[in-house]
Amino acid sequence: MEVPGQPDDLTLFDLLERVINKGVVVQGDIVISLADIDLLYVNLRLLIASVAKLETVSGQRFRLDGGSPTKPGDDPA
Repeated sequence: MEVPGQPDDLTLFDLLERVINKGVVVQGDIVISLADIDLLYVNLRLLIASVAKLETVSGQRFRLDGGSPTKPGDDPA
């Protein structure tokens, strides 16, 4: 099916670039039960986005050294 205004071929790199630039959240639940008794419940939430996108959405600057995020203009030291 051809969508107007869209290129005919979309590479994996193009798709990954779009996902990282826009951001995507994947959420799901895993439940392992036996005889209608829940033995294990896992709630998963996965966020895929670029650091630049996270900074614009949250208004915070993320540090690559594992430190706490800071507001723009704050001294990161």
